Amino acid sequence: MKIAPLVLVCLASTAYADGGARIDFGLIRSQVAVTDQTALSGQMARFGVGFAVNRHFHAGAEVEEGWMSGNALPDGAVARTGLPSGPLSGNTLDMKLVTGLHTDLGSFRVSGDLAAGLRDTSVSTDLGMDVAGRKKEPLLEVRTRLDMFVTRAWTVGVIAGTDTLERRDLSIGAVISLQTDR
Repeated sequence: MKIAPLVLVCLASTAYADGGARIDFGLIRSQVAVTDQTALSGQMARFGVGFAVNRHFHAGAEVEEGWMSGNALPDGAVARTGLPSGPLSGNTLDMKLVTGLHTDLGSFRVSGDLAAGLRDTSVSTDLGMDVAGRKKEPLLEVRTRLDMFVTRAWTVGVIAGTDTLERRDLSIGAVISLQTDR
């Protein structure tokens, strides 16, 4: 009789660990290449959802949106757009599908991800709106992530990555996640 509850707890724990969902929010500091010769720094808000397919494999989707600002090249040019006369500012939107591997080490979760999707940027100057920016450009991002469980379900973490198609696109940020797979 005492074995039945123990078996039930073991089966429930195994099933719980093999699947579950993740919802995360974050703030990302990034550098985004907007033309062949110009990259701008900015900050993006991040929202993601994911699912643990099994104990070590996950998949999901993310959206990042934010602003960028910076200066033109020393000669005042933004590639292929003429001669802007002031600072540059703009907007970026990333939409990604993500897959990766993760493992738990005590109260930490270490992940490696591959994200594929599209990035859309627009840049404005004193000459006008949307004078530069990569439109609907594909991205293939590799990154690593380290989360610390502050409770059974909530984590805080850091994430860092780079786009393999445009190596000037870099990001590092902080994330807060609700994880139901532990």
